[in-house]
Amino acid sequence: MQDDDFIHQRIKNIMLDVMAVLYDNGIKNVHMGAMMRLLGVDDSKAAEHDSEMIELDEKFGSMLAQLNKKVEPIEIPKGTTFH
Repeated sequence: MQDDDFIHQRIKNIMLDVMAVLYDNGIKNVHMGAMMRLLGVDDSKAAEHDSEMIELDEKFGSMLAQLNKKVEPIEIPKGTTFH
């Protein structure tokens, strides 16, 4: 279970990093279905979230400034599927 918690936290961190890159490049709306696909979620499952969007507003920018964190890369075994 501890490994699952670590992986889930890592996925959240990756999502935050992707959203930070989008925000820094002027993209203020994140398509959830696309985000899920980037993370390796099956297309049929991600399609259930195709109509959902997250708005990256000034509060998100402030949160990024407060976090000012670096995420160290980890080695993910080949063939790993994220759900």
